Amino acid sequence: MNFFKGDNKSKHHDQVQEFLFEGEELHSTYGLMVDFVALTSHRVLFVDRSIMSKSRSVVVTIPFSKIEEIAIEKTGFLSFSNTIEIATKSGNHQLQFTKGSDVMGFYKELSQRICA
Repeated sequence: MNFFKGDNKSKHHDQVQEFLFEGEELHSTYGLMVDFVALTSHRVLFVDRSIMSKSRSVVVTIPFSKIEEIAIEKTGFLSFSNTIEIATKSGNHQLQFTKGSDVMGFYKELSQRICA
């Protein structure tokens, strides 16, 4: 079952397909300021343009088992920022979501996967 959130849903779906391995399922995608983030049956997968440059991009994969913590900034009473930070032993990754993306939905879905 696939749920797609954010802009360019079909574009993100098509882009993710080339990175999935046999038996892996795409669960959801969310729009980021630069590109997108996807949650699959095994990992978080996102495009990071900041690692290299604006003209080149890097696809980053983080297996759920390697995530040490995730953080979302609370900006006010019942209000959250559009940034989530994922911490791993190798470093931290900041994901900036587009306006209108379901940031809390992503946070809850990822929390459920890493705490299972």
